[in-house]
Amino acid sequence: MNTFPEKLTSRLYRMVSGVSANDLRFHLQDLSGAIAALDAHTRVDLQDWRDVFTETRNSQDLADLFKKYGSDKASKHNYHVAYASLLRRDAPLNILEIGLGTNNPRVLSGMGVNGRPGAAERAFRDWAPNSRIYGADIDKGVLFTEERIETFFADQTKPDTLKELGAKLPPLDLVIDDGLHFPRPNLNTINFALPLLKEDGLVVVEDIVAEHIPFWRVAITVLSTRYVCQFVQMKSEAILIIRARR
Repeated sequence: MNTFPEKLTSRLYRMVSGVSANDLRFHLQDLSGAIAALDAHTRVDLQDWRDVFTETRNSQDLADLFKKYGSDKASKHNYHVAYASLLRRDAPLNILEIGLGTNNPRVLSGMGVNGRPGAAERAFRDWAPNSRIYGADIDKGVLFTEERIETFFADQTKPDTLKELGAKLPPLDLVIDDGLHFPRPNLNTINFALPLLKEDGLVVVEDIVAEHIPFWRVAITVLSTRYVCQFVQMKSEAILIIRARR
């Protein structure tokens, strides 16, 4: 016999999705199977970061700033190597990061109570002295404004809020998705970001875990018909880099 929590969960699933928990589980399994079947026909290589990026003085400078401000982009992920290779630090860059790194434990995909919101924004600001840095987060409690940094509210699960955010921004050189780390919100961010890019602008989706790689191979196969995509395994998770075709 189902326990009360199981009954409650089933009821909530039905209220939210219109199907029972068992039906929802079947649909998710079916979708996963379909993605796996499509993945078998993709030809998307997951490149090793050592074959794509090189550690330099510029990348080490960025790593030092990430560590200074409390971001794990260097210490855990070695993303500093990618960004230093993709960007000219002396250029007048406009950089947006979705996900400031909330330290509110009640917010999904947060960093925990010891997290330091805005760490990456401050690191990029110091590393690229001619840049303007923008950030967005669902947690209004971590929004802030500092020298060459502005942050705004946005909810990756609600495209209308991303559209409202876009109206406040200039053309962008780089959009980083470091938010919810699930395919649907990631795709919402990609759809929002690509029209806002400068001619040589980039979108980078961070923290792609192994279980999501089959989905992204299929997604990249579609995206590659219009955009240049790189799928790179970094020290921990993978990243997807998308740029407009010139």
